Amino acid sequence: MHGGKGNWRPVRRPRKEGTVNGPSPVAVVTGAARGVGRAVAGRLAGDGYRLVLGDVDGHGLHRAAAELGGEPVLVEGDIARAEAAEQLAGAAEAHFGRLDVWVNNAGIVPLGRLDDQEAGLLAYACQVNLTGTVQGCRAAALRMHPQGGGHIVNIASVLAVKPLPGFAAYSATKAGVLALSRSLHRELRVDGIHVTAVLPYMVHTAAAAGIRPRVLPALRPQQVADAVAGVLQRPRPQVFVPRAARLLSLTALLPQWADGMIDALLGTDAIARDADAALRGPYETELRDWGST
Repeated sequence: MHGGKGNWRPVRRPRKEGTVNGPSPVAVVTGAARGVGRAVAGRLAGDGYRLVLGDVDGHGLHRAAAELGGEPVLVEGDIARAEAAEQLAGAAEAHFGRLDVWVNNAGIVPLGRLDDQEAGLLAYACQVNLTGTVQGCRAAALRMHPQGGGHIVNIASVLAVKPLPGFAAYSATKAGVLALSRSLHRELRVDGIHVTAVLPYMVHTAAAAGIRPRVLPALRPQQVADAVAGVLQRPRPQVFVPRAARLLSLTALLPQWADGMIDALLGTDAIARDADAALRGPYETELRDWGST
């Protein structure tokens, strides 16, 4: 559910003979067809959660569900649409009668100089990355409040605290996700609702195609999924993945000239500029297709 085309269509996978839903907790995961969302869904399924999975890629969503097994509820659609979050929450209520965990994972990564990017794509990135997360938090809180608790996990990024050239729109949206998470952590804790921001370093997914990381190696999606599972077991307001990524955020405390000098030394300012355009081609085409519908 990165964003894209189509109306929202809740689809229930066929029930196997003799299968009965148990009292397992219920989780919603957005952007679940691939990458981090797919890994989170797999980890939660292994931990016994009943799942509602959302993504714009209907075919990918069904493939992921087939690999996961069990009986996840599938909701194909665009998280950038105003009704998206309510459709997901409604599917959890309709099929399972409750909602315990909501993972706001869906996101897109526009790359390059801001003045070289299409205005429509930049607006779409804001809708998917930030507005979709705000609406997801609202939909989750509306269901969790009467229950007396729940847990919202928002996938942000290290770029929320260490913005870089070429990632301006993405950094801004993820900084917004982090601010949202911090505010809601304090706002909702009186209702027994935990809110956690997960800040991963670059993850080896389609969104990172052609980007060569500096300082730290790219993460596997499973590492982020394990971090999500960890905060669900032991709630915390914020977690970096890996832990060493927290050191990058500390450069924000330095004078700007010192921060810039370190970036020049490490080559981090050149990450977006040096991205392989050919390798990013398929992903960039997807972004334009999603943003134009």
